[in-house]
Amino acid sequence: MGAETLFNTLRSFGFGEKTGIDSPGETSGSLTSHKYWSKIDAGAIAFGQGISVSAIQLTAAVGAIANDGILMRPYILQAITDNNGRLIRSTQPQAVRKTISPQTARVIKKILQTTIQEDGTGANAAIEGFTVAGKTGTAQKTDESGTYAKGKYIASFVGFTPVENPEIAILVMVNEPKKHHYGGIVAAPAFKKIAIETLNYLNITPDKGKHNLTAALQERVNG
Repeated sequence: MGAETLFNTLRSFGFGEKTGIDSPGETSGSLTSHKYWSKIDAGAIAFGQGISVSAIQLTAAVGAIANDGILMRPYILQAITDNNGRLIRSTQPQAVRKTISPQTARVIKKILQTTIQEDGTGANAAIEGFTVAGKTGTAQKTDESGTYAKGKYIASFVGFTPVENPEIAILVMVNEPKKHHYGGIVAAPAFKKIAIETLNYLNITPDKGKHNLTAALQERVNG
């Protein structure tokens, strides 16, 4: 791809800049210009080292893949009304830009679905009756000196469901897990629980034709 293409793609997904969410104190993360990268930086940044992103940036970027390549501006406040219920202000979904083509987004969705397969790293995030796409993460933390701290990690899982018509995107991050530090073990089960409760709340019913989870896998996850 080359350093410049990789950098521009990461910036297109919103890394290195604030999302504009309606919340004070948002960070822009860290993404140095490709002009200052060393010969190994492109390789390291491609798998997540040498770059820092916020939780909302990561969720928005994954949401762009779910939205066929369209990055949306995240927001918290849907509406403000007065004591009489009259609308004072409302927030509407706003597209920021196109990050990738719909065709590329569909390919990435298929790749992310393989993570949830029984032999995938995110098998613990599978939900019976729903298709799920996602990615596990196991990030090393840095210490005060800026070097990687021994034995300190952030385990994560980010994904969306249902894949064919995405309704929710969820990011689970666990800071310094004790017993295990892999995202597929620590964060994926939490993703599953949150997703099931949210789907139920939104009254989204499972597709009986989709079999994402076998009985054996269900027993293993619950056990």
